[in-house]
Amino acid sequence: MSLCIKKAFNITRDNIVVAQPIVIFMIVISLTTGALYQQTNKIAYMVFFVANILLCTAFFSGWFNMIQKTLEHNKKAEKNFYRDDREKAEASFALGKEFFPGVGEYFLPVTFTLVAYVVVYMLLLVAAYKFGMKYLPHPHINWGEFMAAANSTPAQMQKYVASLSFYQLKAMNIWMFFFGAVFCVFSLLTMFLFPALYNNLSKHDDKKNPYLKSLVLAPFSAFNTNIVFVFRHFLGSVGVLIFLLFLNIIMSVLSLVFSLNIVLTVFGLLLSFYVMTYALVLIFLYYDENK
Repeated sequence: MSLCIKKAFNITRDNIVVAQPIVIFMIVISLTTGALYQQTNKIAYMVFFVANILLCTAFFSGWFNMIQKTLEHNKKAEKNFYRDDREKAEASFALGKEFFPGVGEYFLPVTFTLVAYVVVYMLLLVAAYKFGMKYLPHPHINWGEFMAAANSTPAQMQKYVASLSFYQLKAMNIWMFFFGAVFCVFSLLTMFLFPALYNNLSKHDDKKNPYLKSLVLAPFSAFNTNIVFVFRHFLGSVGVLIFLLFLNIIMSVLSLVFSLNIVLTVFGLLLSFYVMTYALVLIFLYYDENK
């Protein structure tokens, strides 16, 4: 696993073009999301809402394909396929052209896999909530006030927390730990879902009805392949998850520093885009080298 961590860093560094789509996507999605919240007409709101979902799906379809092609490019580079560094650099830059072909080829299966992913996650949250209400201590707080404080300044959140009793704080910590554990388990069991999806689709040779296969079979096949992979490489998968959670904690701490001024904020955004790209490259790389 440690070799994959270092190798993924080198691949991301040497093929920084693969981070370009996330930068453009975040700019576009911020504009469309702003337009979504400004809509008062229900029909217009639904149109923007569906458009945002399709935009996200199209982005993931193309971006994941770029990452797959980046790993193929790296394999060629390791085998000295390219004549010189210039040809290697040109091939790396050409990875940007793999985005739109990926959208066309993988849009439908990625869409339905994302829908299945969200549905399973929501059902898990509902089940976890019902379990918690039955077996965990109730904090007896006003969730509206809690969310308002959570979305406010740190000082206001600290003031709200100070107003809670010891029993309420203890119950909230138990609930936060419980849902954190649920999130970690779900993340572990679905971490390699999309690498499995792309790998399965690249191997199938069913040309009679590819749309039906993509829509109906691909998501279920990917879920199955992903879970089998996780249990076959359980310790390594847990290690990757722990490392990514550690990266997330580091970025959360750094975000406090980056918010001090506009220059640090811009640098923090660029760093977060790089880290997100690195995380995806690491997940795809670990799956590719251990499948």
